[in-house]
Amino acid sequence: MRFALNRLLLGFLLIGFASALLLFSDLNRRVVRSDLKRVAIFQLSTRPLLDESIAGVLDGLKAEGFVDGQEMKVEKFNAENDLATANTIARSIVDRDYSLVITASTPCMQIFAGVNEKGKVNHVFCAVTDPFGAGVGISRSDPLKHPKHLAGIGTFQPVEATFRIAKQMYPDLKRVGEAWNPAEACSEACTVKARAICKELGIQLLESNVDSSAAVRETVNSLASRGAQAIWIGGDNTVEIAVDAVIEAAAKANIPVFSNSPGNLGRGLLFGLGADYVEVGRIAGVLAGKILKGLDPASVPIQDVMPKRLALNLATLKRLRDPWRAPPDVLASAADLIDENGVAAKKQGAGAMPRAATGREYKVGLVYFGPDPGVDAGIRGLEDGLAKLGFVAGKNLQVNKAHAQGEIANIPQIIQNYDNSGLDLIVPLTTPCLTAALSGAKKTPLVFTVVYDPIAAGAGSTYEKHLPNVTGVGSFPPVEETMATVQRVVPGIKVLATLYNPSEANSVKVVMKAREVTKALGIRLEELSITNSSEAHQASQVMVSRGAQAFWITGDNTALQAFSSIAKVAQDNRLPLVNNDIDFLTQGALVSVGIGFYEAGLAAADPAARVLAGQSPGGIPMANVAVVKRGVNFAVARKIGYRIPPELVGSADVFAHLDDLLSRPARIAWVPLADREANRKALQALLEGLGAAGLKQGDDFRLLPLDRNTTLVPDLTIGFNLGSTSILEKGTAARLNMPAGADLPGEAGRSAIRAARLLAGGANAAGP
Repeated sequence: MRFALNRLLLGFLLIGFASALLLFSDLNRRVVRSDLKRVAIFQLSTRPLLDESIAGVLDGLKAEGFVDGQEMKVEKFNAENDLATANTIARSIVDRDYSLVITASTPCMQIFAGVNEKGKVNHVFCAVTDPFGAGVGISRSDPLKHPKHLAGIGTFQPVEATFRIAKQMYPDLKRVGEAWNPAEACSEACTVKARAICKELGIQLLESNVDSSAAVRETVNSLASRGAQAIWIGGDNTVEIAVDAVIEAAAKANIPVFSNSPGNLGRGLLFGLGADYVEVGRIAGVLAGKILKGLDPASVPIQDVMPKRLALNLATLKRLRDPWRAPPDVLASAADLIDENGVAAKKQGAGAMPRAATGREYKVGLVYFGPDPGVDAGIRGLEDGLAKLGFVAGKNLQVNKAHAQGEIANIPQIIQNYDNSGLDLIVPLTTPCLTAALSGAKKTPLVFTVVYDPIAAGAGSTYEKHLPNVTGVGSFPPVEETMATVQRVVPGIKVLATLYNPSEANSVKVVMKAREVTKALGIRLEELSITNSSEAHQASQVMVSRGAQAFWITGDNTALQAFSSIAKVAQDNRLPLVNNDIDFLTQGALVSVGIGFYEAGLAAADPAARVLAGQSPGGIPMANVAVVKRGVNFAVARKIGYRIPPELVGSADVFAHLDDLLSRPARIAWVPLADREANRKALQALLEGLGAAGLKQGDDFRLLPLDRNTTLVPDLTIGFNLGSTSILEKGTAARLNMPAGADLPGEAGRSAIRAARLLAGGANAAGP
């Protein structure tokens, strides 16, 4: 009995000791946890835009050294679109001891700012369209004038750009319907923008107000019955909650829905152009982290941040009653793409944004057939795109370049050397290099660009089903458009000459397509094979003897290495030369209908960055990015005594040697704005746009001084909202009157191509 009592007493002692130990241990943990920063994250509802923003916020906080459960304790609140609940949550947050509150959405910012008017807790906001018009004390004219405890970023939706894309996809678009809640300040701000851009584009904006998500479906049905050809959702929270109802109602009327929320792409949108909200959240999270470290919110200016993201769903085109289409430049700029079959063909979603590891140098080997302007443009695009993704040449990226000197036989050795050099990635540019890399690279992943047809090169059977060590961007040329242009250049043409190397898979594929097209047009395609560039000059002369009326050179690498020789034969015989590579326009082509390889290289940066960041190429679908550009060369036209048809000039994007057309540089008069800084930025954007159109300041054009005493008559006067009293209006050959707006540099940049066409005197030169 005594023994039993002793055992019982010992048990109690052990239990007490263990309890004390646990209590001490827990006390120790509680002491540590009391030092954590307590952060409240408050969002209005569950939807992609806000969820992505919150994910970005956490990434930004982590970048500043704050991880949930380690340096901070995060508590999340969601009102699920109930404003009464949102008010209750806001009051509850203010009454508790938080180090910082982060709100996502305009209503959450407004509600919390109202209950936190005395600044009991610091407040960072994001996913807000127009904080300046939200009524929380933020000055539009002075970004530093705001409540001292409030900081954040605005993200005004790209309303104008959204409607411009819609008009591109359906030029006959006349009526767009919009359901919106007038109680939402963000929605009203977007609607004001929409009214203005619709007026500019000749679109009637059919508006209908809603006060709840339940009313949205019926409202969209009403808009469709009123003749809406499409429905636009402009970031209205009430409507966004009912996005499925919007899409279903529009589908019944066989009209598309486009939006400023790209995160809803998979639900049936035609396209969404809005912010990359993960990046928006990340920026806000970094700011929040700095405030947790002691940054005074009062010292932070409120800024507008818009990292654009376009999502495009080609599968919706099948069911539309009107002929909507996706132009090449829209396709090229899509960050998220669902193809015609409903498959995610390209995924560059921000949530999986590739990032360079800190402190690491990446090594990339570029291999190409030989030096040429197209490859140079592709490399520039690739390097620019990688730099935007954090992989910067000369800093954390080592770029090695090697070419085969125009000889296919030299390529395998370059590939083998690269494959044994411990590179992180090999980038084959041009089809022969891709073909060699597919068989020669055993250890190193491949991402290609400046390639016509990766399928013909052997990379895979489809863009989704390809070899496991390769992905990239193909760019098939516009053969049908090229041959239609040839007919406009030489009306009634019967014989068209081309040279190519049959050892190049890309050339064989394009020539096969050209045979079909020319046969249907009644044109005889005279073909002559060459095996190296030294044969091109003599082969061109042979083509002249066979009665060629024009030359066409596609992206055959062997022919491109001898492009100047082919151009000389064409010019000596006063024959036009049409090609498929816009970057060779200045090398002797009369007209180019070709691929902008800068854009192809830029598009290849995304899969290249993903592979560098550790993703397997096999899981990244190949893509086709063919941004078609048209160019004319007035110097060649003068040499062969040819007048380029006005309709070709009027549709051109690039102009070589405009001074040869006018026998002098064109005179441009720029009417300055009153705002000097805005004027400087707008003028710089215009000059950059003219440069992108091939015009060189000093050679092709000169800015005319604004002098009332000048005797020179400008060929073109450019300004914003030019009035009849413009001092240079009298006597000017043409005027380009750009509408004034918030985005003056953007408007000036977009107007550059219209200016170039006006200077060149093409039909319909102002263009769309």
